[in-house]
Amino acid sequence: MLNIYQRQAASFRNELRTSCGALVGIVQGLMADEQLNDQEIRFLHGWLKEAQALTLTWPCTVICAQVSAILEDGIITEEERDHLAETLRQLVGGKLDEVADAGYVSKLPLDRVDTVEVSGKMFCFTGDFVFGPRKNCEKAIELRGGSIGGVTKKLHCLVVGGLGSPEWKHGSFGAKIERAIQHKQAGVPLLIVHEDVWAGSLHG
Repeated sequence: MLNIYQRQAASFRNELRTSCGALVGIVQGLMADEQLNDQEIRFLHGWLKEAQALTLTWPCTVICAQVSAILEDGIITEEERDHLAETLRQLVGGKLDEVADAGYVSKLPLDRVDTVEVSGKMFCFTGDFVFGPRKNCEKAIELRGGSIGGVTKKLHCLVVGGLGSPEWKHGSFGAKIERAIQHKQAGVPLLIVHEDVWAGSLHG
């Protein structure tokens, strides 16, 4: 029985690597002219919807959520286009892999949860986000019935940006994270989660 599970796990990992490789290839084609138009963004959205396995791994899970959020209101702003283009350049250049491997966020006291509830909950953001500018992250919360606030006892979830800060690996987490840790130690039931957990919850 164990061998069956091992084969299934290996098959899934192979599928995931193949899908990630295909995504990089598609992005290379889209960004070959250093431009990203509306049709290309919609094409990428359609492809990502078919590649379900990618929604399970960083940074693909955040890229999927980012593209969906950009298209949600039917209007693609220049700021959204520019941020997505830069994210895709970093994916092709391997910079996002470097961030993931650097271990900045792995040193943080993150709650290991699969998903977070958004509707009716208060969120706060800290760090830099693959998903987009912070105001776009906040908009995604408000569109789903959540609210934005500071790190108080009323906060439900602090979201840590996936691009992080080099200082975090040295234990200097920043004021928001420090306050959130203090509240948790005092018994406040708030969560501290990585960007990919939050982004993966947006369509839950």
